[in-house]
This record gives sequence, C-alpha cells and structure tokens, in this order.
Amino acid sequence: MGKAQQPGTARTLRIELEDPVSVPWWARILYTLTTQYGRSPMRFVARADGGRILYRGATFAGPALGRTAPREAWAPGLEASLTELRAEIVRDGWVESSHGQQPWDLTYVRPGSPAD
Repeated sequence: MGKAQQPGTARTLRIELEDPVSVPWWARILYTLTTQYGRSPMRFVARADGGRILYRGATFAGPALGRTAPREAWAPGLEASLTELRAEIVRDGWVESSHGQQPWDLTYVRPGSPAD
C-alpha cells in the first residue's frame, strides 16, 4: 500500500490489476510457497499519464490472470485492496472521471492540475 512517488503534475490516473509476472521472481516464489497451490500475488496499481505508478494497493492471492477477471469469491482480499486504494487516491484530491465494466476499471483526474 501507499504511494510510489508524489503525484506531481499528473493529470490523469488509471487503476489497473497488476499481473503477477511483474512481481519480482523471488517474491512470486515466496508467495506461492506460503499460499494455496496455484495462487499468485496480485495487486492494484494506479498509473498516471506517462506510465508512472503513483499508488500500489495491498497484495492478495488469486489464480494467474487469464481470460476471466478475478472476483472476491476466489481472490479473497480483492475488494479490500481496491477499497483502500480508492480511498487513498480520493484523499489526495483525485476525482473519479470514468468507470468501466470491471470494479477496478476506473480513471481519475486531478482538478486544477497544470497542463503538461
């Protein structure tokens, strides 16, 4: 959880589900050894324009990402991680501007941000 770096002049922010492949190899192995068979670490990240990750949510266990989007029933902690991340983003002054089909398919804007 927490900010990776200060938001600075970012104008938009999009929440994404981080693929387990992007987690360091040693963290994947440790996580797999301490969780149920076939579970992988997942987390939500909030990426600003330009690709910088400004926020990271808590890690939760789920099956490897594939064609089916994860749900709380088989990825316990998903909803709590997303709720905490969204609250932190709003606390920092971001305002939700769009919402897609998935609960985490969210875009935020920062009112009054300077243009790039």
